Amino acid sequence: MYGSTDTNDASASLPRQSSSITSCVINLANTIIGAGMLGLPGAFGGTGYLTGLLLLVIAAMFSAHGLVLLSKSAQKVGLPSSFYSVAAVAVPSYTILIDLAVALKCFGVATGYLITISDSMVDALDHILLTGRSMEDATVITKIVLSRRFWVVGALASVLPFSFYQTLDELKRASALALVFVFMLVGMIVMYANDIADPCASTSIDSCRGEIVPLTDFPSTMSKVPIFVFAFTCQQNIFPIVNEMELLSQRRLDIVISTAIGIALVLFCVVAVEGYTTFGSFVRGDILLNYPENFQVTFLRICVAIMLSLHYPLQLDPSRRCILSLVRVIIQWWSTQTNSYHSERFTSAVLRRKQSSEIQTEMGVATSMQNTTNEPSVQKNFYYNEFYQMEDNTCTTINTDKLFNIITIAFLSLSFILAMIVDDLGIVLAIVGATGSTLVSYILPGLIYLKLHADSSSKGMAWVQLIVGLCMIPISLYYILTRQVSH
Repeated sequence: MYGSTDTNDASASLPRQSSSITSCVINLANTIIGAGMLGLPGAFGGTGYLTGLLLLVIAAMFSAHGLVLLSKSAQKVGLPSSFYSVAAVAVPSYTILIDLAVALKCFGVATGYLITISDSMVDALDHILLTGRSMEDATVITKIVLSRRFWVVGALASVLPFSFYQTLDELKRASALALVFVFMLVGMIVMYANDIADPCASTSIDSCRGEIVPLTDFPSTMSKVPIFVFAFTCQQNIFPIVNEMELLSQRRLDIVISTAIGIALVLFCVVAVEGYTTFGSFVRGDILLNYPENFQVTFLRICVAIMLSLHYPLQLDPSRRCILSLVRVIIQWWSTQTNSYHSERFTSAVLRRKQSSEIQTEMGVATSMQNTTNEPSVQKNFYYNEFYQMEDNTCTTINTDKLFNIITIAFLSLSFILAMIVDDLGIVLAIVGATGSTLVSYILPGLIYLKLHADSSSKGMAWVQLIVGLCMIPISLYYILTRQVSH
């Protein structure tokens, strides 16, 4: 069953371990590589190209190390693994909070994807459909097609076909297709950087290209550090990879992790360096905003929209797993409470019958006493039968496939509603990202590994991972909030 954490039915719930190394690499790399890479040239604008490259490499190393720590912890606890299962052994007091944090973080990112898809399509079609002639541009169809909410509906429709897959291995074709669009995006950025296409076609070179520097000042650099840290966040999807990998071994997992991180690092370096050297200090937070409005950039925006549609399930899947774990905990708690209630009713009934029997004995009513003596047994059977039947029904009616569908529909619906209402999650997403991504990428891998491998020789680096994460949260929040106040 999907996402089960019950060790009693582990063999039944364990997914079929048939994912190849290639499939695992594609899915993990696709989790890392998203629209966030379009912000890396802007991050280089705040750090300089030399510091930026150094921060990219450091962030990649920490991310890979966190993945290794979590993969070792998952195997130690046993399969099927999840954030909940390893946290339940390592830090049992915080399992619910951890699942909730991961679920909310992934939900926020996924909702941001819907918003970005709709914005990208509106910007792309704005260049295609608008002619500058007011009569033609004012038609009802044009207004509908250029409506952001219209494309939120379109974005939801585009992610639906991939949202009900139960394993990451089933998403390998969608992930491979998404990587094709990623490479096309990277190729276009390289073309503009090497003057195969003119990046300053609509403006003068002086107003298009700024200064290119290797280093900047410390405050400017620190304000960009969270962008590099969050670029490699993918730890939530290491657990299904561990669960589904064929011929599971740490060596094969290390190959998957190093290859996926390596692919992402190379692509990020190309995009960041080429994008930064194209526009220098004038590079913007989303590099697409620097390019002229032409067919090539319109095509890039459509590529981004398709790419994010294919990335959406990779945020939905770990969030759904965490929510399913939380639902199971709630059902188990409810079952315990109900059992306690029935037990109290049974005890009370037995006492009442006993008191009644004693009174009737004192009155010398032998026949009533005989009947009463038999009744507690009947009553006991009734309550215990009701109790056990209720418990059995709970176990058999927790239909995991049904829960899977309900949670998926609820996730999609809430994500859709939020994207329709809000056109910019702004500070909320920034704070969720700063705290949630750091928690998932740095703090939890270090903390869980230290708890489960107290005698390991690698615990020194696990401590480093944990301490860096604890330092990153206040630093990230400080710069996010101060930037918000300054604006």
